[in-house]
Amino acid sequence: MSSSAQLSLVPLLLGWPPADDRNGFAAGLHAGSCLGVAWSLRSELRALDRRTAGQLALATVPAAVAGWLVRDGVEPGPRGTALLLGGAGLLLWAADRRPQDGTAAGRELAWAGVAQVAALVPGVSRAGATVTALRLCRVPRAQAVQTSMLLSLPVTAGAAAASGLRMRPATEVLVGAPVAALTAAALGARARASRSLLSGSALYRLALAGAVLRRLRRRVTT
Repeated sequence: MSSSAQLSLVPLLLGWPPADDRNGFAAGLHAGSCLGVAWSLRSELRALDRRTAGQLALATVPAAVAGWLVRDGVEPGPRGTALLLGGAGLLLWAADRRPQDGTAAGRELAWAGVAQVAALVPGVSRAGATVTALRLCRVPRAQAVQTSMLLSLPVTAGAAAASGLRMRPATEVLVGAPVAALTAAALGARARASRSLLSGSALYRLALAGAVLRRLRRRVTT
């Protein structure tokens, strides 16, 4: 699920005032998520061979370059974010209907790396984009989720550093980081074992997008 989308859409949906500075909370979420995922994948990280590690590193280059080029961020607005969120949910649901007879090798990792660029836009999650790309390449669900988690580590660490450099001193980091770490560690194991998690994630995206669009429509009519 796109953290940037939730940071902008959930306050709107609940009627909270917009945050003055979301960089602190975003930095905490990114840092905590990175630590939680690394802990969840500690066995896989120790077992990585040099070739696979190199392919994963190359797959992070598109997102790193694109992130540097648009370091001021992309803001499509609440309606655009909600539409992207719903569209990404539909695409994830459709991709997960594909057969599971592929493998995550060089070509598949390259597509997943390119897909990470889309996550720079609020409403498109990095994990959702990479899993969608891998499932479109017929990579089995469990392997797609694990590969997406491995790909997330350098990108999420970089996002945490970038958000941290732009933020003002904030206590949100102390709150966001531990919660994100525990959540990422807990969901990491479940994500690889669950057969229905991707469908549930797609439905959640659609539900949140629909709720936000209804809220925006009511604002216009009142």
